[in-house]
Amino acid sequence: MYVAGVQLSPVVQVAGSVPFSIHMGDISASINRLAAPLFYVSPQQLDIQIPYEIQPGAATLVVRSPGTQETFQFTVAAAAPGIFTAQDGSLVPMASAVRGTTLPMFITGQGAVSPAVATGAAPPASTPLAQLPAPVLPLTMTVGGISVTPAFVGIPPGLVGVTQINFEVPQSVATGPQQVVVTIGGVASAPATLNVTQ
Repeated sequence: MYVAGVQLSPVVQVAGSVPFSIHMGDISASINRLAAPLFYVSPQQLDIQIPYEIQPGAATLVVRSPGTQETFQFTVAAAAPGIFTAQDGSLVPMASAVRGTTLPMFITGQGAVSPAVATGAAPPASTPLAQLPAPVLPLTMTVGGISVTPAFVGIPPGLVGVTQINFEVPQSVATGPQQVVVTIGGVASAPATLNVTQ
């Protein structure tokens, strides 16, 4: 989750290893009294993983730094998919493609996964492709309004709380900017833009 504010951390720091630490830059956080791993801290922003153990519903985030403690109330959803995009809303790592091409993309907010992976941790590098953690809730996606069945969905080794989706650009989609939308458990992401060139 993304937390914005002022004087949140005295330093700028990014997690340098996996599993993520629960302390960074003199900052720690908990959600419903469970320690929450930190990916990024700065004076204006914190990126915190919501522990898999947190159930949907009302939640309390507590952020602690030396001498201070701030409390925030929010609601945890079973899923809240968000597609990784560039600042202009285009899909990353590839913003354009021809029809029939298979592309990777990345999302977060996928909710519970199976098989389970520890909060703050990534799947081991030795994990077979078919056994990588994938969302428990049903996942669908569209490209330019056309339903697409992903070729692969799972959390790859080295990534924490980030799901990779490999999908084929439909042959029937129109050229030009097209919206890519991922829906998990009935909750749709904000659209990302893919430029279909031919």
